Amino acid sequence: MTTPETITIPVDSLRDFLARIFAAAGCDAENARATAQGVIEADLHGHHIQGTDHIYSTVRELRAGRLNGRAKPKIVKETAATARVDGDGGPGHVTGIFATDIAIRKAREAGIGAVGLVGGGDIFMLGYYAEHMARAGLIGMVFTNTYPIRVHPAGGIDPLLGTNPLAFGFPVASQDPVVVDLATSTSAIGHVRIANYSSAPIPPGIAIDRQGNPTLDAQAALDGALTPLGGHKGFALGLAVGLLSGPVIGALIGGELQRAIAAGQGERSRGHLFIATDPAAFGDPAANERRIAAYLSELKSSRKAPGVTEILIPGERGHRAKKQAIRTGVTLPASIWNNTLKIAGELGVEPPQLPG
Repeated sequence: MTTPETITIPVDSLRDFLARIFAAAGCDAENARATAQGVIEADLHGHHIQGTDHIYSTVRELRAGRLNGRAKPKIVKETAATARVDGDGGPGHVTGIFATDIAIRKAREAGIGAVGLVGGGDIFMLGYYAEHMARAGLIGMVFTNTYPIRVHPAGGIDPLLGTNPLAFGFPVASQDPVVVDLATSTSAIGHVRIANYSSAPIPPGIAIDRQGNPTLDAQAALDGALTPLGGHKGFALGLAVGLLSGPVIGALIGGELQRAIAAGQGERSRGHLFIATDPAAFGDPAANERRIAAYLSELKSSRKAPGVTEILIPGERGHRAKKQAIRTGVTLPASIWNNTLKIAGELGVEPPQLPG
């Protein structure tokens, strides 16, 4: 009998399964649901490396007590347009959506809302939060200082930066929002991790081994470092993201963060920055959204390179994947599903019955 390469599971079944896993790992019911929803959003958009594939890290940190599954995030300092949030060491999806909602509220009241979140876990797919702001009619921006460190500086070989992604969300008249979500490394580490599951080679140019030599071996890349996106430009951008979501908002970075991680306090020291801007502060938002829609149409109808059938707008592929997954279910690589079943088994969580 041939083992299937993928499995497809209804969205509600997967969401419930994940929530039960997080509850068994130590989350209260509310935080388990919020964490499962954040994971599902990544899977719906086709970004499994930041969805179900990565629940192992959240479960691991919950079980070790480094993440607080019963966290109650709160504002500890604020002005009319800003806030600093203490995430109470909670899972990233819980603390991240809490900070996002505050940024939205402040933007509606003051024209702009900037929220520094300190003390939460990995917030994973930044586009989730940027899109949430965009669907509220606002411009969304998200920056995060990721850990473990994976990226070498331009001219160096030691991993000293996170992949330090950033995301932007823009509302568009009568369309899905534009969502820009990218790491400042040449590749997301998740692609390397998945390649390593089957010892598949990784593309050239995305990583070096521990001696600084270019490598196509996934394990050597995991032991070495990822390259910065565009060389010195990606290094500069990654540094800026790290500073914005680290020292600027009172969070740790670099060696200080590494020492906190080693001491088991990393999840209470990491930082993330969320910024929402109300277009109404600059004019007629409806007119601006129509102008954006017209420009997107101009881009998509422009001349295409040989062999290209369509020019895609950032976020467009993910929106299509989500609509398809809602209709037919989330399709996961079998390796990810098997890893998830193993985690569930360790926690005594029964898997859902798959269709067919």
